[in-house]
Order: sequence, then C-alpha cells, then structure tokens
Amino acid sequence: MLMSLDVHIRSARYSNNNVLKDIDFRLDTGGVLTIVGESGAGKTTLGRIVAGLDKFYKIDFEGYVRSSEKIGYVPQSLSESMDPVFSIEYQMKEIKNNLALLKNTLLDVGLKDVDRILKSYPHNLSGGMKQRALIALALLDSKTVVADEPTSALDKTTQRQIVKLFEDLNKNSGISIIFITHDLDLLKFDSSVIVLYNGLIIEYANSRDLLKNPMHPYTRILINAAPKADMHYDTDRFAVLDNIEQSNDMCPFVNICEKRCDCCYTQFPKLKDVGGRLLRCHV
Repeated sequence: MLMSLDVHIRSARYSNNNVLKDIDFRLDTGGVLTIVGESGAGKTTLGRIVAGLDKFYKIDFEGYVRSSEKIGYVPQSLSESMDPVFSIEYQMKEIKNNLALLKNTLLDVGLKDVDRILKSYPHNLSGGMKQRALIALALLDSKTVVADEPTSALDKTTQRQIVKLFEDLNKNSGISIIFITHDLDLLKFDSSVIVLYNGLIIEYANSRDLLKNPMHPYTRILINAAPKADMHYDTDRFAVLDNIEQSNDMCPFVNICEKRCDCCYTQFPKLKDVGGRLLRCHV
C-alpha cells in the first residue's frame, strides 16, 4: 500500500510544558490508526500537530509530518466547533463552494434530509447530527481525517453509530483515519493502535492483538478500566495508578509490573520490537 502519512516528532511543548517525545508512526493510504490513553497523555496535541494546527494552538514541536494529501480534523468539542451564527451551508461553502459536493458529502456521512441540514444552524441539530456534519466538513477537502474524541459528548447509542460511520467511510470510501479516544471499549474495528502515556508511546500493535494479549502493564490497566456488564466496582479499582513513578531514571511502571528486573529500577526503557509489536519495556 502507498504511504499517506509519515510522522516523526522528537518533542512537542506548549511554552515550557513538554507534552510529547519520540513519536514515530506511519499510516498507509486507506489505513486506520487509533491513539488511546488517559486525559493528559498527549493525544489531542498529537492530533493537532498531524492535522497541521500546531501554529494555531501555539504548539512548538521538533520533527516533521509528511503527508501525500490534505488532512481533515474533527475537533473534540461539539459546542465550540461550529459558528452558531452561520448556517451549515455557509460554513461548508467556506471550504468548498460546490453545492452538489456538499450534498453528496452529507449523504456520505449518513445525513439524509440534506436540504434542511444545509439551511440549519448548529443549534438546530442534535449532537449526533452535528457530529456527522463536522465529519462532513473534514471530508470536503481531504481523504485523511484526524478524529479527536469524536464520541465523547454523545450517548452510547450515537457513539456506536459514529464509530460505525468511520468504519464504513474507511471500508467503502478508502478514507484514512486517525481515531483518538480514551475509551478502549470503542475499539471494535481493525486498526493499528498507539497507547500513549505521559507523551510517550508505551505500546504499538494491531488492535486485535492488543485486546487479546496486552503486553504492557499500562495497556492492561486501560483495558481493565473499561466498564463491563459483569464488573464489580470497588473503591480501590484505580489505586494501582498511584504506584506509577514519575522518574527519568527508572521504568515508571516498576511498582506494578510482575516481570520487573534490576534494570527496571535504574534505566528508563526504550521502545523496542517485541514479537512484531513495539513495546517500551526492558523485559
């Protein structure tokens, strides 16, 4: 497959606040990459850099983002993503002044009454409809889309519909997708997955392999934290996170890993190939 995106970020910061370090990945044309991690892991910053919005958000980064095509961006906040005083048609025409294209793109994202949608204002649309309109905006001028937590403000039913929409856009239209989420329960489609922690890649694997056999202890924490129908909650379910170390002289996960060795206490782990996946681990 042809490569549509090549990303190498040595570091990224807001003023003096370091957010990302040593980020490397590639995305083939028509591929899907999911970026997961807790709030504050650097997911949104990474998405903004990839979409070329680093200067807009005043992100200072060292490295490069090389893409064979324009990259669309679906922002995280529905309430702040569209101008409330302009119609959907007006905002879409700012990108492409082609009415037939606008209508077809809205149809592509599952919006049927396109004439009414175009005349509507953002407050006239439900959350799910507004999210689809945002996705349509991102698709107007690109075949690669960065979707930053596109389901976070939606109910569970609509979340599934939006995830299914991205899956269909990828399979049927060949759209390349970078899907950013903190919710591993949404990871139902086949993709590559980057697990971020504190601005670093912790694990990088295929989604099926990752869910079936998470190798890094932090990945297991994320998977186990996802709500399940038969889960029994208790007050210390997340207490294990208090034992993560913030040090450059040892592995941050040395206190919660059953496979730790002496070097884990004295050296910060590098990212290495382990059985076909990348893992930040000494063992």
